[in-house]
Amino acid sequence: MPYLSRKILVSLCPLVNLDLFKKGYYHIACRLVDQQSESVNSLIKCTDICDLLGPQLVEFVFPGACIEDNHFLTQTVNIEYTEQSFALGESFIFTSSVPILHDYTEVYVPSHFTLQLDLMFSIADELPKGPSEFSSVASHSLSFTIDWRKGIHDYFPVLFDYFHLAAIGVTVHASMFEFNTGDFPYLESALAANASRKGSRVSLSSRRKSSYQTVPPSLSSPAPLSWPDLSTVLFGSTTLNEVEGESADGREAAYRVPTHQLQRGQDAHQMLCDVLRSARDSLHIGYAIMSGEKSETDPLPEPGNISKAISLEQAEQECIKELTVLNSSLASTWEWFCQNAVVHPRMFSYLAGQSHQLKLLYQIESFVSSGSPILKNVQNVANPLTQATVASKLRKNLQIPLPLYCKDNIEGGALASVLFIEPCPWETLSEIQVGSRPRPASTNFNVPGTTPGLEMFPMQIHPFLINALPHRQRLRRYPGIHLIICVHGLQGNQFDLRLYRVFLQMVLPQIRFDFLMAQSNQTDTFCDFNSMTDKLLEEVVRYVNDMPTQPSKVSFIGHSLGSIVIRSLVTRPEFAFLQSKLHLYLSICSPHLGTRLQTGIVSLGMWAVRRWYNSTSLLQLSLKDAPSPRDSFLYHLSEAPSMEYFRHIVLLTSPQDKYVPYQSAKLASVTADGSLQSNICLEMMQNILEPLRQAKVNLVRVSVDHSLPVTANSLIGRAAHIAMLDSELFIEKFVSLHLSQYFLDVAH
Repeated sequence: MPYLSRKILVSLCPLVNLDLFKKGYYHIACRLVDQQSESVNSLIKCTDICDLLGPQLVEFVFPGACIEDNHFLTQTVNIEYTEQSFALGESFIFTSSVPILHDYTEVYVPSHFTLQLDLMFSIADELPKGPSEFSSVASHSLSFTIDWRKGIHDYFPVLFDYFHLAAIGVTVHASMFEFNTGDFPYLESALAANASRKGSRVSLSSRRKSSYQTVPPSLSSPAPLSWPDLSTVLFGSTTLNEVEGESADGREAAYRVPTHQLQRGQDAHQMLCDVLRSARDSLHIGYAIMSGEKSETDPLPEPGNISKAISLEQAEQECIKELTVLNSSLASTWEWFCQNAVVHPRMFSYLAGQSHQLKLLYQIESFVSSGSPILKNVQNVANPLTQATVASKLRKNLQIPLPLYCKDNIEGGALASVLFIEPCPWETLSEIQVGSRPRPASTNFNVPGTTPGLEMFPMQIHPFLINALPHRQRLRRYPGIHLIICVHGLQGNQFDLRLYRVFLQMVLPQIRFDFLMAQSNQTDTFCDFNSMTDKLLEEVVRYVNDMPTQPSKVSFIGHSLGSIVIRSLVTRPEFAFLQSKLHLYLSICSPHLGTRLQTGIVSLGMWAVRRWYNSTSLLQLSLKDAPSPRDSFLYHLSEAPSMEYFRHIVLLTSPQDKYVPYQSAKLASVTADGSLQSNICLEMMQNILEPLRQAKVNLVRVSVDHSLPVTANSLIGRAAHIAMLDSELFIEKFVSLHLSQYFLDVAH
């Protein structure tokens, strides 16, 4: 049976601990799956380990990589602290052979693959003795589709789940390798004929075993082959005509191929030659594009015309000759590519940049602002029902454009969160563009060896991973330390806002961040706000005083009730020494106007919680802590100077969040119906917004429509409230494409 053999080179590098909860021994197990293996006889084997980066880059690793049960296992690393990184030095090769199914007009080659990655962990005190002592704690899969005439050269960073925040950069290079008609690839059958040739296939580490180490035959002297099934491949089953007179003297009979069969064979042969030739040329073209250097290509002979052959034997020999030359040339080119292109200093930067650009372009399609085409003829965009309709329409048109991607690390169209950006009308001091489509933030990273055109390298996890490679220079940092204080909400803890910390660090590796994850109130958030403010103030002052270098800027991120504590903190005289350094205030689903606008089951539930815990804070949020609402804590807080000290304020809200009234979190859309409740809310909103307008603070409202399954939590509004904290995909997108730009406002 005729086969096409393919080679898939996978590099996993670097491995970075972003915020793993458990310290210990880790490695990555990798397996390649043909998604169409049930319908075709596709054989996939992990055949080689290639030490491409060199042992000098491998640190704190033991034991070496290996192949077990057709899985590739990376080196085992001992993870001890956050942001620890490992430049794993190996790549590995999968060989896939697939039968050719053709109708003599086109070759059919299955090309949909899944690369399964398992994060393996052992909590043993000593280095585990073998893979059996590890268990999978997180699993992700990458999908990719290959046009085998062109191959694939791509990159994607994989982040594991919420509790196992580790990242691994995955690079895939794949190419057609050869055409053969036996059970084994051509070069493996030719090893004996070429065993005496010098050199090695790739730079293999001496401590590893590989059954595939000799160089392929050169283009000038390919090994002779015997392909007994070639006539069936080309001409199919047919009755051949004996050549007249050639068997009369007892010699073996020779046969002439009928004209129509000969033409079919000519077409099939030409098709196979084109596939092999295109695959070889694509490797050279890909190298030139990714490296920025030209590659020398040996000329190939033009396909012959087997229709002139007078016998089956002559036709077969002509085809064997040409296919042998093409096989040899393609195999040699693949070996050259592995040796030279994969370790080229510009390759990683180029592939990471291309992948990131495509991802940004896809993600930004789910941002909606005043200039978005989808809002044409749409009235009252701020209305929650309007936003839900627009979001549903937008999701239907989202198609992931990445050739290689992890479905767990990028939102599919139907699952995408849609963000509505609503900047205020007043003039801003910031250079940030408002009133238009948000743009990906970018800056000059000055990374050595980057391809021309990538100096304005987009930010996100890719530069973070480049920064983790020891053979790269550290990215140029902005001066000063930016302290970010994160404050949790009701019954929260210091880990609630960890994803914002992790993604800010990844997106902006050149910013010197210091994070205070506040924990002074995590044991009791039902006490009164003044008490929580006292505790937070003491924690912040102590932390700042203990910093070896004082911060040049201070920003706050607060969730729900935590944002109210932040506002109260800023009003304290003891906080005045940091007042001039205040930069950004991110308020996430926070009840700035209280909870009086709650309705239905949520209002009833909050009343029950308040009574059960005898909660002063919930009483204060309901503006019932005083005989008159205008004497309440929250009303007085609206009158005190606080938010106007910040340069930028982002109000992150969602109409799907019923725990905190949408109007209260958004500081907008309160209906003036003449009731005491609406009057109080309008007065508080005016008290807060007017000083912001006078100070020309850059105020931006971001409303999110999440794609949530229908559950009890989503119906009562809890799911959207919590999604702002634990949805990695939403937070990554929000931080990458919107929040990050405020931290690049370094001119002021």
